[in-house]
Amino acid sequence: MKKWRAKLLLLVVAVGTLAIALPSAASKDSIELPSGFPPLEDKVDTEKPATIVPTNPYLVRGPDYQPLGLNLQSELLSPELLRRADELGAGAYRLTIRETDFADEDSPNFFKLRNVVRRITESGHEIMLTLESARISPNLYSAYFIRIYNAVGSQVRYYQLADNINQHLGLSTADYSEALSLIRAFRNSQGDDFKIVLGGIRGIDRAFISELEEKRVFERVDALAFNLYPDANHMEIPYAGRELASMSLFTAMHAFGELASYGKPIYITDLGVSTAVSPLGVSQLDQASMLSRATLYLLNSGASRVFLHSLQDTDANLINPQKNMGLLTYGGKAKPAYYAIERLAGVLRGAFFFQPYFLFQMGNEFPAQGDPLFAHFLYRPTDRTTYFIYWTSKMNALDRYTNLVIYRPQLEVRGMMNLLSGESDAVPYRRAQNLILFHRLPLSHIPTFIEMTGEEPSG
Repeated sequence: MKKWRAKLLLLVVAVGTLAIALPSAASKDSIELPSGFPPLEDKVDTEKPATIVPTNPYLVRGPDYQPLGLNLQSELLSPELLRRADELGAGAYRLTIRETDFADEDSPNFFKLRNVVRRITESGHEIMLTLESARISPNLYSAYFIRIYNAVGSQVRYYQLADNINQHLGLSTADYSEALSLIRAFRNSQGDDFKIVLGGIRGIDRAFISELEEKRVFERVDALAFNLYPDANHMEIPYAGRELASMSLFTAMHAFGELASYGKPIYITDLGVSTAVSPLGVSQLDQASMLSRATLYLLNSGASRVFLHSLQDTDANLINPQKNMGLLTYGGKAKPAYYAIERLAGVLRGAFFFQPYFLFQMGNEFPAQGDPLFAHFLYRPTDRTTYFIYWTSKMNALDRYTNLVIYRPQLEVRGMMNLLSGESDAVPYRRAQNLILFHRLPLSHIPTFIEMTGEEPSG
């Protein structure tokens, strides 16, 4: 099976003290590198325009494509909450409806659904509608689908058939496969082109994935879907425990590579991090870190869109993990994650990840010597902007710094911004004939972006 390899750098290098030589007549604009620093490889031509090779072809969608999405709870869709959601800059909203609310064709819920769909589409957002049912009977479920389709039709671009299907007590893979076939036949009869999305698989459940493959379910959908709730201590690294490993971003990256041969986009239809009381949840600051890191990691690893769990918490007592994954508190106050995601959305729109430039980590400074560094590169063609994004997975309040070199001297460094600070800062760097040296870059578990321009890549 053909596999992708996610173009993700995990750089853990400690090289000792950084030495910088003053320019001389014999070595103008040169930088003396520490002992053991790798020489510039012959194949790295720093003068030749870089060839941009996207790591995730499903993100190359045009200047306005926004891969960030948001789940909305239909019972909370007040004009004020929709305004707060719109300010985030998400490109799509996901709504979940239940069959029991739409069993009667004269139900006022159809009017409410049409009104919500109209308001969302008029605001310029795409919609994914998830159709939940207590039991998946092929004929009954397809009839339920047709009732919903007749109410909202082609205004909805994506229809997701059930959710958490690997933990759905009323679902068999054989019945689910048959229901998919009936709905595909209905779509063909209507001449419509709406997309059928697989019901979200909770975690990377390899046994269930194999079962779906045996029933040829993946061949009957237009997109695959997963729901992930990562653990704070095992996000980007492998983990031996089965339950936590299934939620690991590292595990997801490898699973996406294995599923690439199907040629289907992959959606994270629910990405959640709870701020319920410890040990049920994490701090609000750690939620901001985990959501932004996970979104970047997953999009660079093959996901086409990431839907965050919810806009607002629905548990005032902070004891239910699932009801405290919002970006707003129960009382409507913005958490740090709200601001981090808002800024992240601005960077992601119209951009895509690409294979990194030749990058070398010269070492972290005390007390961050052992901190792992995760690095990504984004490119936005409309304004020829390159973003270098980096973070460490160590959550620590102490000041930490790292030193990096990029072999692309023609890039113009414009500024840097941490997702929580929201302000552009000057970048500590020096330029040489064949490289840019970033000296004492602030190192945080909140991703930091360095904005660069001045290079028009080929490819």
